[in-house]
Amino acid sequence: MLIILVGLPSVGKSTFAKRLSKELYLRGVDNIVIGSDVIRECFPVWKREYEEYIKNTTYQFIDSALRKFYVIVDDTNYYNSKRRDLISIAKRRNKDYMIIYLRAPLDVILERNIKRGKKVPNELILEMYNKFDEPGMKYAWDRPDIVVDTHREINFDKIVNIILDKGVKKSKIEKNRKEDNSKKQIWDKVDKITRDVVGEYIKKDVVKGKDIRVILKLRKEFLKNLKSNILNDERCLENIRSDFKRFLNERLDNDK
Repeated sequence: MLIILVGLPSVGKSTFAKRLSKELYLRGVDNIVIGSDVIRECFPVWKREYEEYIKNTTYQFIDSALRKFYVIVDDTNYYNSKRRDLISIAKRRNKDYMIIYLRAPLDVILERNIKRGKKVPNELILEMYNKFDEPGMKYAWDRPDIVVDTHREINFDKIVNIILDKGVKKSKIEKNRKEDNSKKQIWDKVDKITRDVVGEYIKKDVVKGKDIRVILKLRKEFLKNLKSNILNDERCLENIRSDFKRFLNERLDNDK
């Protein structure tokens, strides 16, 4: 699962991400926290022209980690276009995703930023605040699954339960989808086997003339009876050809 954090600098994303990561691990979920700052801080200085590389490298890191772990994205993600990019990564890996929107009053955020030494200038936070695309305001796909007021006490047990519940539901849906696809593949093979047998009987003149219509009706009858019995796996296919031939031979002999 991809867990996308959204919030302004100094809202408390990194603190939240670390605590959430620990709580998930204690509940048996292997996870990793990834943010662009990890890549950004590898450079000796910051330059605007580095940002495209930082973004692409972060996405590659997320994409790779998502194959094995729950991934918590610790970034501002304050544009919905950034959230869309992340959701696309999750969908490409057939993984579920959640958006967690972390918020606090602007004066609280600015005060926190001053206390931590203004890692991000307050002027930049104000600029981001004015440009901020609040999750869910424009698009349904962008609605946050969880909203956290970081200036209040945070119930991590509740948050973890929501995350795990969504993960379980996704797993069940995926399992049912795979089972349905498997049954369809098996049924397609049964359909082909019975068509091949009918073609064989016609080609070898086992049936001819009016009997061709009869054998086609018998095939439908055989498939209808077979469909009432659930085909669980490909082992069911082993005797289909011989069973169908036996069915045809008995019915054709009875009709003579």
